Amino acid sequence: MSSPHRFPAAALGTVLEPVFVQVSKRHLMSYAAVMGALEPCYLDDAGPGGIACLPTFAVVPEWRVMNGSSYRGVLGADDPCMWRCIHVQQDSRFLQPLEPGQSVAVNGRICTIRQTRIGVYVAVRLDTVLSDTGALAAQSWFCGIFLGDGLEGEGGAIEEPPVLPAAVDTDGWHVLPEPILTVSRELPHLYTEATAIWNPIHTEQTAARAAGLDDILLHGTCTWGSAGLALIRQIADGEPRRLLRLGAKMVGKALVGDELYLRWAAVRAAPQQHIGFQVFNQANELVLSDGIAEFRD
Repeated sequence: MSSPHRFPAAALGTVLEPVFVQVSKRHLMSYAAVMGALEPCYLDDAGPGGIACLPTFAVVPEWRVMNGSSYRGVLGADDPCMWRCIHVQQDSRFLQPLEPGQSVAVNGRICTIRQTRIGVYVAVRLDTVLSDTGALAAQSWFCGIFLGDGLEGEGGAIEEPPVLPAAVDTDGWHVLPEPILTVSRELPHLYTEATAIWNPIHTEQTAARAAGLDDILLHGTCTWGSAGLALIRQIADGEPRRLLRLGAKMVGKALVGDELYLRWAAVRAAPQQHIGFQVFNQANELVLSDGIAEFRD
């Protein structure tokens, strides 16, 4: 393991260089396929109206910023340092669906940086805009902790990520009887290649064991996206354009062999389209907590 890194507190407020991505049918369909979204609306590009975009695809262009040279340069982070970052929260709003052939620009800003007991916490706000019109298509918060690292200077925040509901006030949870996802040996590899979201702990047992894990584990964004897909099916009659927001804290590991289950409930003090959710494994251990999903009527 490499020595601890010292992050500059002066990185707070930095606007990262935008990343430009051309959205293609290939991108959208490969993402849908690896997520298990096998409905014709995602994979039948010859059907009426072509294919729909799974809203959670937004993490794919966003990752180009989160693993990009601008972010790495501002933090002074090399590969080993970047690989120590654990994704602890993803909260995305989907303002309009992406379509094949569109060009998007993803802009990022480091909005929070502070020392915690276990490492340096960094929250980045990511805005995905359509290149031709400048319209905002998605806005996400990517929050991570660089384990074991330290901060030089005083941390702070110019903007904080939205607060996720720690306890959903409901009349009871609905639990899907079947797993929303089974973490097969090949899934982390397939997800890596379909999304270009890569950290060796997801694909290489040597790297996973060096990090203190027994085996490779699934990407947090894959579990998060699987919850979104299951909720689209349950709440929105399978219509992806109705999902407006998906946020959750990543509190547990999804290891090879795990079966992941979803429980959800309408939030009592909010309109019916506000849904709280959790993802847990076969041992009833939480993998995602404090989940919130918002749907268009």
